Amino acid sequence: MARKPVTIELAGGKSPRQRIWEMIRKLRIFTVPELRGHLPGPVPLATVRTYVESLHAAGILEKTPGLYELIDDRGIEAPRVNKAGQPVTLGQGNERMWGAMEALGAFNCRVLARMADVPLATVKTYCAYLQRAGFLTVERAGKGRGAGGVPTTYRLLHSRITGPRPPMITRLKTVYDPNVGKIVWQQDPQEQLDD
Repeated sequence: MARKPVTIELAGGKSPRQRIWEMIRKLRIFTVPELRGHLPGPVPLATVRTYVESLHAAGILEKTPGLYELIDDRGIEAPRVNKAGQPVTLGQGNERMWGAMEALGAFNCRVLARMADVPLATVKTYCAYLQRAGFLTVERAGKGRGAGGVPTTYRLLHSRITGPRPPMITRLKTVYDPNVGKIVWQQDPQEQLDD
């Protein structure tokens, strides 16, 4: 099953998987119906069952007749695994870029792309949106293009860091901060019409 768009998370601030994971950590031993009954807000039973079975396949939960037990607590973030229990890699590029930005201080897109092992075009887009949202400031504007050009140097504003999770660019081309559960930047509607 494909990961839902970030807009799903906007509704309650936490994805269904995150709410399921938090309750699993609280209960430790549970049945699927019991787990679903303790969840804040409605989550379809099929969604709960699929995620629990995925965690079992990943070796995070142990299954005994009728019960599941948490045997590998991976921390506060819900483990991102598919039905086969394999890690999901979608979004890891953002995490690597965000971590590299924090470590580097000042950086240009080429350096960040190498450090985070992310395509340069992806880095340029991510940096452009984070600058619009106020997470990055331009320390030195770039000049020219190509081999003789000087790339733009950015700096992450530590005052804008609200938690461990990196900002996300939504399909609607907004910047969403999952740490606070809010859209922190969106293009002016008039600009969208002009594009």
